[in-house]
Amino acid sequence: MDAINRQSKTTSTMFLQYLLAIHWSPERMKTVEFEKSLLENGLEFAQTNQYERGCVLNRALPSPLQIKLESPGPQVMTVQCLAQNPQYDLGLFCRDCQAVVAGFMKTWPSEHYQALTCTAKLHHLYSSQTHAFQYLWEKRLGQRPQDFAILGNRPVAGGGLRLLMPPHASAGEEPVSIELRIESFLRETNKLFVETVFTWPRPRIFAKQEDFAPQFLMESVEQFAANEVWNFIMQPRAEG
Repeated sequence: MDAINRQSKTTSTMFLQYLLAIHWSPERMKTVEFEKSLLENGLEFAQTNQYERGCVLNRALPSPLQIKLESPGPQVMTVQCLAQNPQYDLGLFCRDCQAVVAGFMKTWPSEHYQALTCTAKLHHLYSSQTHAFQYLWEKRLGQRPQDFAILGNRPVAGGGLRLLMPPHASAGEEPVSIELRIESFLRETNKLFVETVFTWPRPRIFAKQEDFAPQFLMESVEQFAANEVWNFIMQPRAEG
């Protein structure tokens, strides 16, 4: 039996963000129009919070979802979709993101939209046969438990790896930067927490809602996490 159970994977966070070059302000009347547009596309939110630089819409059912529109600076804004502890799969999250984009374009129409960056993020949890950090430290990295003695023989509750990969383009693909966190889950130490973040840094023009491509962006992260990241986690340290 593998030390990390691949079949135990659960998704705890789905996140998608577009940073747009656009003049935008969170006017209350426009926010109401946006909510109506979302409702027409099957999204109903129980709570809306308006503040000086943006607005946040939250729902709990049928699956937790938060939509955030914010202007972090002049002539730029972010459109964020966040599902924490989702009760549905990635495909349905992408469908909701597409509905958000459609509602946004209807409420704030333009001939085109320029995205300065696009960011997609997934959090996964896997069950471990032992303490997840013990697996990372001893099996994946080939280190000794007694090496922590130099820290004063204090117990180590958890830890992990963080990797930053600058923008890189594979053959025929756009440049993308990748951030990884692989660590023991502190609330349940027999679980391994994996965060995979893709950021596409090259500006792009969107002319219609399909061009925002939430499914392509999210599935790119999911496939990398399920293949390259998983293989990296399970590859033991070479002897010698």
